[in-house]
Amino acid sequence: MKTTLLRAALCLGFFQISCSAERKSPSGNWDTVWEGVQNAAPAPIPPEALEDGPPVVDGREVLFRYRSAPDVATVYLAGDFNAWALNNNGKFPAAWFAMTRTGDGQWHRAEELHPGVHKYAFVLEKQDGSFDWISDPHVAEKDSENHSVLRLDTASAPPAQPAPAFDSFLSGLPATAADLRLGVGKVWARPAESNSIRLENAPANATAELTIRSPLGKMVHQSTHPLTEGANILPVPPLGSEGGFVADVDLKSPDGPARKGSVVLTSVENVADDLRYGFYASYRATDGDYAAKAARLADLHVNAVEFYDYFPAHGIYAPTEESYTFEPFGIPIDGLDIQRKIEAGHERNILAIAYVAAYAASESVYRRHPHPMTDASGVPKIFSQGEVLSETEADRRGKPKWFWLMNVADDSPWHTYILGEFVRALDDAPGDIVSFDGFEIDTYGDNPDARFYASGSRRNGERLSDVLRDFVGDVQQATRKTKPHGLVSFNSINEFGAAAMVDVTDFLFMEIWRFYTTQLSELVDICHRNRAARNQRVVLKLYPADMEPKHGAWPPGTLAKILGATMTGGGSLMVVGEPDEKNGVLHGLNSMFYPDHQPLVSGNEELLRAYYRHDAMWLGFTHGKNVHNTRLEAKAPGCITRTYAAPEHRALVVQLFHAGPDGRWTVPSPMPEMLQDLKVALPVPGGVTPANVYYSSPDHPQFAMAAPVPFEMQGGTCIITVPGLRVHGTLVLAY
Repeated sequence: MKTTLLRAALCLGFFQISCSAERKSPSGNWDTVWEGVQNAAPAPIPPEALEDGPPVVDGREVLFRYRSAPDVATVYLAGDFNAWALNNNGKFPAAWFAMTRTGDGQWHRAEELHPGVHKYAFVLEKQDGSFDWISDPHVAEKDSENHSVLRLDTASAPPAQPAPAFDSFLSGLPATAADLRLGVGKVWARPAESNSIRLENAPANATAELTIRSPLGKMVHQSTHPLTEGANILPVPPLGSEGGFVADVDLKSPDGPARKGSVVLTSVENVADDLRYGFYASYRATDGDYAAKAARLADLHVNAVEFYDYFPAHGIYAPTEESYTFEPFGIPIDGLDIQRKIEAGHERNILAIAYVAAYAASESVYRRHPHPMTDASGVPKIFSQGEVLSETEADRRGKPKWFWLMNVADDSPWHTYILGEFVRALDDAPGDIVSFDGFEIDTYGDNPDARFYASGSRRNGERLSDVLRDFVGDVQQATRKTKPHGLVSFNSINEFGAAAMVDVTDFLFMEIWRFYTTQLSELVDICHRNRAARNQRVVLKLYPADMEPKHGAWPPGTLAKILGATMTGGGSLMVVGEPDEKNGVLHGLNSMFYPDHQPLVSGNEELLRAYYRHDAMWLGFTHGKNVHNTRLEAKAPGCITRTYAAPEHRALVVQLFHAGPDGRWTVPSPMPEMLQDLKVALPVPGGVTPANVYYSSPDHPQFAMAAPVPFEMQGGTCIITVPGLRVHGTLVLAY
């Protein structure tokens, strides 16, 4: 590894000099590049896609093909790798599972699949709206349900190699100016607001030189600060523009060696553009150090925290008592614990987001406000033990009635009542214990075509997702009126209703279950396609209890892959919460049943710090309101890539993801083996040569910060040499 990095460094000058000498296209002409990005045609269709036949396998990429009759409007690919296209009794496949038509009834779709046995079918939507499920006529093997069976040869995949855990991987590499630990005063600040950096354990008579620069090295601030012994606060002036910034501190002391450290600062007008989401789920009376809890989250660049099941009962969101029990489960809740967590978070600019089951009510609330959602026959619907069913069915099966699903249509009295509860949870009324900064509105895993019914509602029979969209929009308006900086999101389980929520939410939050997909490549796609409409932040939530076998906490290799997949798609992953400052540990999610969280396993806090720091640093390049998905397709052997355009920074960005031999998030696996001297090829619009290409990776201390890497232009394609990639990395072509 050291040899590879040294070779790359030695070659850097040669490559850049040779590129400069051979350039035949204008260098730095961003306008040409940006125009080409906006007008880019879809990726070329592989010749094999124009022909009918069995699936074409190229490594883990499988090209499915089908030739249909003229009366077929759309063909969908449904399989055990994509939750069978989210079908509802064989109908209404989700639109994003459609295959691509190339003329004459020829359809194709490519999928990244792990080695092993896969089952699939083609779903034909006819012009009259009917659906037919058929097996692949070119594949002989079928299962008992007439699904086609595809066997990807496991022998063709490289065998999994033992790899060190993340913490030992870090300790085996040379440090890079990280022997001085720093902390930020606020996780984020607006461009016009000041911030600060906390420096611990300074020696007497020392001096700190502070330098703040953009990720690509542009200087924005320099200052020198005399230090007192112990803790010191270094002031950071307003940074003036949005983005991630690197603050370097050089500590010089006449009585000891020079020490160095760096920290990432985030400047953003609306934190929803740069969200790294955490959680609280336990609320007990404690003498804990709440400032220390917030500091642990801030150290990981977590800037918003969801408070899960904090309320007295579903339907009451602004508790007034200092202690109470949570209905229906009888869990003891301490209101002052919640209050102090919120206040400590606000000191660090960590927003407090209230989890709300907004169309659910505990029994005591329901009896006072009997306005339920019903099934088509008018029977109230309830939620119990992870399942939605009618009251009649619950009685028949002897299931407990946890809470009732409520009529949130705007012609319902519940709508008026519950919006008032939202406002009470936001405002600073003297009688309230808490004051939140927004809401995550939960849902219950409904089918894509689920319908809404309620007694006397004018919206009977409409799609549930449409009714919920209007309700969430009303919540967002009430939130803005009460607290202009407040955020609203909707928990789209397995993407339910996500497309409808784009215009009424501030960020997209998605809970993904194993039956929906086991594929890391699908996690990339989920983030990538859902951010496209408004360049909106996408946050995923997955559970280690969904792994095979079940885990209480993420294994480091698996967590790194999930983080890498979501970040490659331009999204983020909710992992961490519940700081235990006394025992020095952080907790992670385990399953959907809160407060079911477990301490992080060894190495995962450092892993999260590296990945979240990487994410924060590249705000404005890899994600943010002015970062755009592109059709440009980068090729990197063994990797999944996504390309973005950042016009404010005059840059193209390639996100790299290497999953290793197994492409599933549900299977525990080690960190993949290193790919060395990886060649990445990106066709550049107009063949315009970048001024420089930079690389950084959360897996490499050497590349924790952006460093220039070798590149050359070949016929309009930029060929970039990446010294080393283990899981995730970011390339920036600067113009």
